[in-house]
Amino acid sequence: MRDIVSEIKNRLSIEDVVSQYVSLKKVGRSYKALSPFQQEKTPSFVVSPEKQIAYCFSTHRGGDMFKFIEEIEGVDFPEAVKILADKAGIEVPTKFAQKSAKEKGSKSLREGLLDVHERAATHYQGIIRDDSKQSKMVLEYLYKRGMTDELIDKFRVGFAPDKPDDLKKFLLKEGAKKEILEKSGLFIIRDTAGGDVLDKFRGRLMIPILDHMGRVIAFGGRALKKDQMPKYLNSPDTPLYLKRNVLYGLSHAKNQIREKDAVVFVEGYFDVIMLHKIGIENICASSGTALSPEQINLVKRFTKNIISCFDTDRAGIDATKRAFEVLQPFDMGLKSISMPAGLKDPADFVVEHGATAPGDFKDLIEGSKDFIDFYSNRLKDNYELGSIDGRKAFLNELIPLIKSVKSSVRIDFYVRLLAKIIGTKEKVLYEEIASFKMRNLGPSKKNEEVEDVSQKISTQEILLSLCLEYPKIFEIVTSRVVESDFEGDLKDIYLALVDQYNASVTSKEGWNLDAKKYASISGEVDILSLYGEERYSEFPEEIVTLEAEKLIDKIEKGRRMYKRLDLERRLKEAEDSGDKAKKEKLLKEFMQLLKS
Repeated sequence: MRDIVSEIKNRLSIEDVVSQYVSLKKVGRSYKALSPFQQEKTPSFVVSPEKQIAYCFSTHRGGDMFKFIEEIEGVDFPEAVKILADKAGIEVPTKFAQKSAKEKGSKSLREGLLDVHERAATHYQGIIRDDSKQSKMVLEYLYKRGMTDELIDKFRVGFAPDKPDDLKKFLLKEGAKKEILEKSGLFIIRDTAGGDVLDKFRGRLMIPILDHMGRVIAFGGRALKKDQMPKYLNSPDTPLYLKRNVLYGLSHAKNQIREKDAVVFVEGYFDVIMLHKIGIENICASSGTALSPEQINLVKRFTKNIISCFDTDRAGIDATKRAFEVLQPFDMGLKSISMPAGLKDPADFVVEHGATAPGDFKDLIEGSKDFIDFYSNRLKDNYELGSIDGRKAFLNELIPLIKSVKSSVRIDFYVRLLAKIIGTKEKVLYEEIASFKMRNLGPSKKNEEVEDVSQKISTQEILLSLCLEYPKIFEIVTSRVVESDFEGDLKDIYLALVDQYNASVTSKEGWNLDAKKYASISGEVDILSLYGEERYSEFPEEIVTLEAEKLIDKIEKGRRMYKRLDLERRLKEAEDSGDKAKKEKLLKEFMQLLKS
């Protein structure tokens, strides 16, 4: 394992790995970015090429490239090794894969569910190609919709026969456990006590839903009969699948999204598949749900340019409007495609336009308009803009959307646009926006920022990070703080610094914590050192010393507070037990503490 890990580290740099997920900005010796793990305004994510670590100080997540991949992809270490080996163009040795499997032992629930879904997808794919009368009818249906054999195989489309236990029998024969089947979302539990289950998907076209790494995690089952309800039956939420966390088609699209620096959102599975048919692959579907913040987090690592192409009916327009609202906390804009009259969705467009569809749809993408421009032009025909009431109603639809926008440049663009549409002065619109009160406001931004900062890093961590960056101040620290002021890894780091510190040598040459005896704390030392470098590297020595003294004051205050509470507790115990001698002794200690 050590050989392949070393080889990966030799071929990849932390900044190259992280930049595939986050937009990095060079600041001094490091790179900074907004956290990929939560929404924030002030960048707290730092990447250090020197230390080869990436760390988010607001969520305390990250580490070396392997730890970063574990966190961002939600995988374990062996899987992170495989992902990075693939990025580095290194073949993972068979011995490593076998050792990883052996170390894991029995499958976890997640692994069991992944295995069951993969086997189910393969089973459904086999049935659609089994030359039976039913499967031939299903293929004929797909061909009529414009699907090709290549697309059917690419998206692993299959067929679930109209039998109550077809999949159940197959998976049990394959060795799947009943408890895994019950939690998979692929079955209806008929008898909870006896564990009796029936196939959930019967007589349906089966479309596997993949996560962003290409693993089958759920299914969408389309009805094939006119009276079959519902038209689409989707997997429920499971330990493997949460609808709001998944974008259909992302695993096929992510490379093209990065290359084109844009993603087009559509509504349905067939919209994605049919656009792939004409060579347009930077496509994802929200699969009938309103676009969620979790889904935006998935794509923002690849692009910040979002284009919507939802259905042209009222529901589709409302979905686009909601998408605009969801994007605002991310400070991302939204463009919208106007579909030609009479065509509801991209799948219809591809079939209708035939041979010219590739160029025609690219023209639609290039002609996409900013959402407010798109939406206001749709709305204006619904209102009598020559009347005061008509103007007010029109603005009441749009001002809440503009009020949510963070960028002053975008707001200015929207104000100019609306002023032109209704024929009024821009100043009037600015006054309307300023006076409009947003509904359902959450906590104030000020409070959010304060809470965010308070959760980032402790006083003790900051003090140690300062010592790592400026060894000279450690002499001040040791004169006032004590071992008991630290806990866990921080205590180990403090003791390591005490062990190594030499006023004449350390102040000039710095710390040397690479020795084997410091191996257990090396990761935490790197993170604290990164924080100290990022926050304090350009401060003059006088300011750093003042900062250290403030931090020590805070630690001493906390120590006194803890001692006071402890004395109060012990005094009460002495009083309750009637131990006068002990009470008198503790009172003296308490008075001494108050004087200090």
